[in-house]
Amino acid sequence: EVNQAAGYLKLAVEPDPEPAQNRFIRSDQYSFVVQGIPALHLKYGNKTADGKNNLSETVQKWRALTYHKPQDNFEGGTFDWAAGAKYAQLNFLVGYQVAQAEARPKWNRGDFFGVRFGR
Repeated sequence: EVNQAAGYLKLAVEPDPEPAQNRFIRSDQYSFVVQGIPALHLKYGNKTADGKNNLSETVQKWRALTYHKPQDNFEGGTFDWAAGAKYAQLNFLVGYQVAQAEARPKWNRGDFFGVRFGR
């Protein structure tokens, strides 16, 4: 469903560029995973729409200096509202496809979390 929804929106799906940060297990979705429910954590990409700009350094700097600090607000920020809207569309489309499917989501074969928590 993710690849299909992303394709519809002309978005690329890429692996987590920072797997060592373990963001998935620190996400709200992880509570579902430990109960055996497959879950998904969609994140922003590290490239701009033109594919030229790697945002990883910018995001790391923002996380270190701004994220969850008093200055973490939209005033004077660099939030890309069009990209945020597309992110919301992607989440909606994935959820809609899952809701319309005949079968419930299942773990990918050999998935680490599925092997550990799957039922």
